[in-house]
Amino acid sequence: MPQTRECDYCGGDIPPGTGTMLVRTSGQTVHYCSSKCEKNADLGREPRDVEWTESGGSRERRAADAEAEAEAAEEAEDEQDAQEAETEEESEAEEDADEDAEAEADDESEDDEE
Repeated sequence: MPQTRECDYCGGDIPPGTGTMLVRTSGQTVHYCSSKCEKNADLGREPRDVEWTESGGSRERRAADAEAEAEAAEEAEDEQDAQEAETEEESEAEEDADEDAEAEADDESEDDEE
């Protein structure tokens, strides 16, 4: 079964039948998705220094992603708090209803005794 590999330079997916595999004399294999990645690696450029790679993406993009994750976590926490508040209100309403029913039962038993 064909496998989708990951480019060792930019981190992008390599569909089956595409890309380049470099086998070093040590036996280590390096997979590139395009000649662009291969040439940049040959030139000695670090992926973290190149903006178009996953590891070297712009700081603004990474900051925006982190901010979006923080907002999503905050919204999830708010929803959970709202659900807990609803549950507490429902349980208090049930307790009040039980107390009212007991009070009515006590009133009826007192009326029967008289």
